[in-house]
Amino acid sequence: MNHLTVFDNVALVLKMVGMKKKEEIVKRVNYILEVLGMYQYRNRLSYMLSGGQKQRVAIARALVKNPNIIIADEPTGNLDSKNSIEIMNIIKTISKDKLVILVTHEKELANFYASRIIKVVDGKIVSDDINKDNQDLDYQMYHKIYLKDMPHHETIDKESIKIDCYEDNKENVTIKLVVKNGNIYLQSDKKVEVVNEDSSIEFVDDHYKKMSKEIYENYQFNNEDIINDNYKKRYTSIYNIVTLFINGIKTIWGYSPLKKILLLGFFVSAMFIIYAVSSIFGVTNIKDQNFVVTNRDYLSVVSFQNTVPEYLEYEKLDFIDYMLPGDAKVDFTIKYPDYYQTANASGQITVSLSAIHRINENDIICGRMPENKKEIVIDKMVVDIIFGNVTPNQVGITKMEQLIGRPIHVGSEMFAVNGGNGQTQMEPFIIVGITNKSSPSLYMAKENFVNVLAMAKMNDSHYGEQQASALKLIDVNLVKDEITLKKGKMPNNDYEIIVNSNYAGQMKLNKTIDEKVNGQKLKVVGYYESKYGKEEYYTNQNTIQYQLIENTQNLIICPKDKLKTMEYFMQNNKNIVDTYQKDRNTYIERMRPQMIASITVSGVILLISLIEIYLMIRSSFLSRKKEVGILRAIGLKKSDVYKMFLGEILAIDVLISLPGIALMSYIVSNLAKTSFYSNQFVFNPLVVAISIAIVFGFHLIIGLLPVFNTLRKTPAEILSGNAID
Repeated sequence: MNHLTVFDNVALVLKMVGMKKKEEIVKRVNYILEVLGMYQYRNRLSYMLSGGQKQRVAIARALVKNPNIIIADEPTGNLDSKNSIEIMNIIKTISKDKLVILVTHEKELANFYASRIIKVVDGKIVSDDINKDNQDLDYQMYHKIYLKDMPHHETIDKESIKIDCYEDNKENVTIKLVVKNGNIYLQSDKKVEVVNEDSSIEFVDDHYKKMSKEIYENYQFNNEDIINDNYKKRYTSIYNIVTLFINGIKTIWGYSPLKKILLLGFFVSAMFIIYAVSSIFGVTNIKDQNFVVTNRDYLSVVSFQNTVPEYLEYEKLDFIDYMLPGDAKVDFTIKYPDYYQTANASGQITVSLSAIHRINENDIICGRMPENKKEIVIDKMVVDIIFGNVTPNQVGITKMEQLIGRPIHVGSEMFAVNGGNGQTQMEPFIIVGITNKSSPSLYMAKENFVNVLAMAKMNDSHYGEQQASALKLIDVNLVKDEITLKKGKMPNNDYEIIVNSNYAGQMKLNKTIDEKVNGQKLKVVGYYESKYGKEEYYTNQNTIQYQLIENTQNLIICPKDKLKTMEYFMQNNKNIVDTYQKDRNTYIERMRPQMIASITVSGVILLISLIEIYLMIRSSFLSRKKEVGILRAIGLKKSDVYKMFLGEILAIDVLISLPGIALMSYIVSNLAKTSFYSNQFVFNPLVVAISIAIVFGFHLIIGLLPVFNTLRKTPAEILSGNAID
């Protein structure tokens, strides 16, 4: 990379593998540069080097990490014969302890240095042999002139001056030689090159001889001697928050005057964005709406960090039927293996989980009520969602009656189709009835709730707004037929788990592990073996429920008495809402004509901003494409490349966009206080937060788009100039 010194080019890869100590980096880099004859150039910028010198810097960068495998593609391609032999001697020495795979067209070098030769012609291997013919190397060193091999030699001995003349061909040469005051002055009608210890040419007073193995057997490359054995290589990012932002500011500061003028567009677009957001909030500030996404009977306690004791205490209240951690929305997948061609066809639906006892026989419009806990009833609204997909029509399913008896799987479409990628799945539920309660509900036995919610959450399902827990716990009852208890007992008590017998050495029987649920460490009470290779933690349903409770922020309540329930939670300062009313309000809000107009205006404003940021970042990226290609080629992760440009975008937004938002915030806040504009604008911290999120979010997405398009290419394609679509 031309903007870095030789030292920094080599040191970069050590930083990438997690080396932080400056002394260790200096020791390694200086050693490798000295071995490759580049130490004296360590502080020189790379653009000042010759092609051969750059080649050696690249080789140094590869070797300094002390890799176990080295893949060298024509490493001597840009080097003269002298440097080629030196590099090959180093590589040969390294190959005593490391695997070196070298590609070359120079058969002589391969025959001399290689221990195994694989020949490739037109992309196909034609031979693969152990190299036994590597005794000598007939390789002409073009920097050496072997005097005894010159066909013409004549000595001129005139008193104090003795001259040896060597010629390969007899030519007419006129030379004037002057010796004065100890200095030699030479004039000739031919090109003259002085040969001394600093010259690239060397006179050898001997005949040319083939090289023997001694040239590399006696070669010393003791990279291992300077390696710190306590240091373990591990990839780390070369960027952090501070360096990202600082580098971004430096990049902006280096913009051309025209690009700096264009930055004013970010200032103006930021002003318009907060104007549009404030306007949207103003015209959509309506209470009466109608849009159902959950069971209309449900109440939701929002942003409530549940504790297990509180949750269990609420369940005992006589005016509450049951409760669900989260938002009760779960993804299910329906498969359509009706024909051979549709064996893998499926469709995904999101439903509101509901208890079967909330309906009765009179509510069924098709089919029947469930007779066991594996049978379920779905609402007609869910049927409409199913038929809204193309797949049912393609397999001839056009009537709700055709859904009766069809299995439905917990989890997203990808998880269900691929069999869970080896993870535990629940047995499918069977649709036996359809009701019409005007909510997208799926009715099942209440004892299934915990496992369905846990499995949906584990399988990246639509489980509310919750974050997936790092600890995956599964009900042991789901896998009793798939595992065999080898030692200990089943996890009958709370906070007990059984683990695969492979972990017996790490997890002691009847001992706790660091993982906790509800503040309690989990206790290993048994080891199991699985014929399906499962390695999950199995426990009882209570423990899984506790984990769900503590990892959710929202709480769904199905009340027996809605009014009493809401009064109780409001008296306890809990944010409880009627989900049906909330859905209705949302629907009406979406239908407001004023909102459509505001969205249209804001969309135009956003589009202008996006186009500008895209062109700006793309222009900046094109000038740095080579840098990206090199960084990718030496192993920099794509995430770090994104970070490079993330810093630039953040710097633009902080230095340019935020002042624009601040100015318009002042204007809008004053307009909202007037009676004429009070219904047209809303100004509060949320408006500002959303505006900032839009500015930063869209700028990041659009700004990183050219980076994304480029990083789809290989490093070679990027460096060849074919990376921008």
